[in-house]
Amino acid sequence: MTMDWIIPLSFYLSVPQGALAFNIDPVAWKYVSEPAAGFGYKVVQNNPSSLLISAPLDQYKQNRRGQVYRCLVRDSSCIPLSLQEPSHGINMSLGLSMTKDPESLNTMVCGPTIPRECKSITTYNGMCFEIDQSLNVKQPVPSSLEECPGQTDIAFLLDGSGSVNRVDFEKMKGFVKDLIREFLERDTKFAVAQYSGYCTIHFDLNTFNVMNRDYQVNSIAQQGGGTYTAASMKKVVQEVFSTSRGSRPKAKRIMIVITDGQSNDSGMLKNAASEAEAKNIIRFAIGVGRAFSSSSARKELETIASYPPSNHIFQVGSFQALDQIKDTLQNSIFPIEGSQTTGESIKMEMAQEGFSAVYIPRRGFQMGAVGAFQWRGAYQEYTGSTLYPTPQQSENMEPDSYMGYSMAVATTHTRQFTILGAPRFKHTGRVVVLPSRDTDKPIEFSGQIGAYFGAEVCAMDVNKDSYSDLVLISAPMFTDRDREGRVYVCTINDRSGVACQLNAEMTLVGDAGQMGRFGTSLAPLPDLNMDGFNDLAVGAPLENDGQGSVYIFHGTSSGISKIKSQKISASDVQSGLKYFGLSISQTSLDMSLDSLPDLAVGSKGAVLLLRSRPIVTLMARVSFNPPKIPTNQVDCSTPLRNIAKVCFTMTRQTTDTKDLQAKINYTLTLDVTRQAPNYRAYISPKIREKRNTITLRLQEQCFSHNFFIEACPEDSLNELSNELDFTFEGLPTTSPGGLSSSLSPQSPTATYHPLGFEINCGADNNCIDNLKVDFNFTGSSEVRVGIDEVINVTVSVESREENSYNSHVILKYPAGLSFRKFTILQGRVECNSSDSVGNVMWGQSDCTIDKPIFKSDSKALLVISYGIDRNTQFGQIMTFTANASSGNAHSPKSELSKVKEIGVKYSIFVVIKRNEDSTSYVNFTAGKNDLQKHVKQSFEVENYERGFNLTVIIKVPMKLGDKDIWADPNGIQIQGCQRHKNEEPTATEFVDQLQKNHAVDCSVANCGVFMCKSFIRNLDRNSYNITGNLSSQWIEQIGLESAQFNLVSSATIDYDRNQYIYYSSDSKNNPPIQKIETQVEVYPEVNFTKGVIGGVVGGLLLLALITAGLYKAGFFKSQLKQMMQNTSEDGPGGDGEAASPE
Repeated sequence: MTMDWIIPLSFYLSVPQGALAFNIDPVAWKYVSEPAAGFGYKVVQNNPSSLLISAPLDQYKQNRRGQVYRCLVRDSSCIPLSLQEPSHGINMSLGLSMTKDPESLNTMVCGPTIPRECKSITTYNGMCFEIDQSLNVKQPVPSSLEECPGQTDIAFLLDGSGSVNRVDFEKMKGFVKDLIREFLERDTKFAVAQYSGYCTIHFDLNTFNVMNRDYQVNSIAQQGGGTYTAASMKKVVQEVFSTSRGSRPKAKRIMIVITDGQSNDSGMLKNAASEAEAKNIIRFAIGVGRAFSSSSARKELETIASYPPSNHIFQVGSFQALDQIKDTLQNSIFPIEGSQTTGESIKMEMAQEGFSAVYIPRRGFQMGAVGAFQWRGAYQEYTGSTLYPTPQQSENMEPDSYMGYSMAVATTHTRQFTILGAPRFKHTGRVVVLPSRDTDKPIEFSGQIGAYFGAEVCAMDVNKDSYSDLVLISAPMFTDRDREGRVYVCTINDRSGVACQLNAEMTLVGDAGQMGRFGTSLAPLPDLNMDGFNDLAVGAPLENDGQGSVYIFHGTSSGISKIKSQKISASDVQSGLKYFGLSISQTSLDMSLDSLPDLAVGSKGAVLLLRSRPIVTLMARVSFNPPKIPTNQVDCSTPLRNIAKVCFTMTRQTTDTKDLQAKINYTLTLDVTRQAPNYRAYISPKIREKRNTITLRLQEQCFSHNFFIEACPEDSLNELSNELDFTFEGLPTTSPGGLSSSLSPQSPTATYHPLGFEINCGADNNCIDNLKVDFNFTGSSEVRVGIDEVINVTVSVESREENSYNSHVILKYPAGLSFRKFTILQGRVECNSSDSVGNVMWGQSDCTIDKPIFKSDSKALLVISYGIDRNTQFGQIMTFTANASSGNAHSPKSELSKVKEIGVKYSIFVVIKRNEDSTSYVNFTAGKNDLQKHVKQSFEVENYERGFNLTVIIKVPMKLGDKDIWADPNGIQIQGCQRHKNEEPTATEFVDQLQKNHAVDCSVANCGVFMCKSFIRNLDRNSYNITGNLSSQWIEQIGLESAQFNLVSSATIDYDRNQYIYYSSDSKNNPPIQKIETQVEVYPEVNFTKGVIGGVVGGLLLLALITAGLYKAGFFKSQLKQMMQNTSEDGPGGDGEAASPE
């Protein structure tokens, strides 16, 4: 399905390119059709009895296109109007735009496609006709068409000096012939002159014969010699551009100078150029070759050429390259056919005035001219005294933008703005706001290519104060994934003008699944729903496969509702329609004489009148008898009887006078907030709904319904919420073609009517309670995070005066605590808790107290237990808040709020250990004071809890009495620690104590104190090493030659005790103290001389005894005998047995 006929302008522009009814009765009241091509393209409600409908494509004569029909409402008959178009107003597409003046009620009808055949081109202009209420037609505006483009005289001045070789000269002549060939179809005359040392005019404007042009140019012979450009230019100016040589007075004069180098008379160039300027001769300079790369040569070209040089100077590397600039030079001379000044864009030759038109309040009217200034677009303002206004254009337009395609005038308290759509700007669209006495302000659109942003613009007075509040801009070809077309909503005021936010928040769209060109037409409507704000109609003529739709949007206090109030589909209006919504009348008159505005909508070949409906409001109320449920009845088994009286009042909102009626289907649902079967009221057992159907007129009607209540004192504050919902169906009036009414959206179709219980609060029936809330932290003076698992909060609430209804206490607790349980000590209490989510908000325990009635002189007492998250940082204080509330008013003596704080400490757990590489034993010889032994004592500190700032305190014995324990006491340093002032021992008589305890520690020795500060993280492990040479000089003070002592260093920790508490098994929570003991043994010196001598003598005696024993045993005899036998057998000369020594 296409929509080509809807925008039948591409040829003339010469550019390659139902829902449920509410306000409007969707059935056509009147249907007007004609076979004329384009009938329905525009429609104006001329007066309450007739329409003006255009058919701009109707070719009713050979040279006449477009008619405007006057159609009578009573019988839907149409006759074409005779506007007495002038003879030159041929094929103007009359009625392509139409607009009505709300002040004079005149209608402007325009035809923007009048062609005019000129010698070289066809121009397109337009004109508009103003028609008054009596159908009298004023003179067309403008009264005449633009003149045809003028004549052109061109003189070529060729460089024939000796620096140009013969081949290049022939190429220069070929270039001239090609240019002349391109200009032949225009009203152009030519002259050709050659210059070197002198100037020869080969053919002037009279003697050059275009029919024999090639022969004449070919016959020119090169002269050779110097280059006298200035003298030759003067000769051409004086002799060629003269009437005697064929120059025409009104012709545009052009001189084209071709040169290959600097002239010999450059000093005269400025004077020659001035003479040419005086005769309005436009000069083009073509420099050939490298000679013009120098600044002086370039300066010479600038002197020859007209201003600005950038438009009139051409440089090429060789004569062979002249063809490369041919098209550019041609476009510079004739950029657009018919332009009157070389280098300028087209002005009004293709303007198509009247493509859009709009009235200016109390001043006149404006006509859009989309084709002006190379299709940038413009507009012209006509007032009573201005017959030929200057076209107004925008500096922010580019060629082919079509500014003036649509147009509107917006009026504020102090200013008027002209809003112009340019839907082809950069192929996306732009809207320009041209306030009077100010520069234009573009509304940028960075959307889709081809969206046609600005195809329609509309100024709208929403709040009915006669001043514009909104500007609506359509982009009917903007394509979303599932729909086509958008309407953008902009605001307008005196100070900032038009302000647009082109986003989804300020956008109207059609239904999903419809590629309907939503926004093809826009029309402000009167206040259809009588809410005090005017409304808007938007056409989408391609919806539903080209059948079309019209959307209705309601005005609001903030602008326009994004949600449609109604969609009128063509299929609901009348079958067979095409492009319904193509046009919508900009004014809505009462044409059906029912005191309600009617809407005229154009489609292909037809216009339909739709009537707006009467609007009514409907007020529903429900009353009960008795009005309160008694609470003095304790027996819940006996139901209480009640009567519900349901009343409806229908009120007319619109100005019609018809007798209106409607069908109402209503349902009364009792105790609607409770799910079955827990509801407390019913019509009959297990049924709590009462349905009824009535016919309602413009007067109150009431209906009574009996029902029963299961009364129970426990529910005395839980009122029954009863719902009345209904459907509304307007019934036709009794008049012919009677309209049915619509229900105003301000009328709710569901209402809620509470039925409460009696409250006994004395004679004045006004309950004023006196509540006191308090709480404390049971058994806790502080919270120990990581040690304590729970914190218990004891809450008390007292009712000290009149009964308190629906009493609550809300205890707010910090994030990081989690509700565990509540324990009731006194009263009836129910609690629900919500812990903090994401540690952002407070947790909250909400407890009802003695529900429903917390009686006077009563007390409730409960304990709420909260678990403590050991990993949460609470700060140094936890804050709890208790607030009491009720359904009563409160006495000034009430104590409804308490805030209490409790300190917080965080558990830490650090282990101090002795490293295995610590020295466990050394010894010294008594009496020697100059001995040294290397000793290492190493502590390891490991954190098993949260990170904190830790100080490790290490104490090392340094001096016993007046003797240093270490060889170099000042050299004892611990990495990561600072040494503080030594600590004096607590015992003054260290000798006696050491002889008893054998421990050299800080109780008997002067100790070095080391403070090691760091931030220790969870599972961090730090080591501290004490290394040095232990001296023996301190030992003799003890007076023992043989003994064992323990050299004891200690380590403990310190921390912020206001913030942290050490985790320990005992209740004291004291930090650990770790000791490292190195055993030091002292022994007397030993004399070894006597021992050695005694040992030697003893050894010799022992050896003698052993030898004697062996001898007696014959050990030595047997060995000797064996040796002698061996000698006898093996010795020389021995060949018998050896003799026995015996």
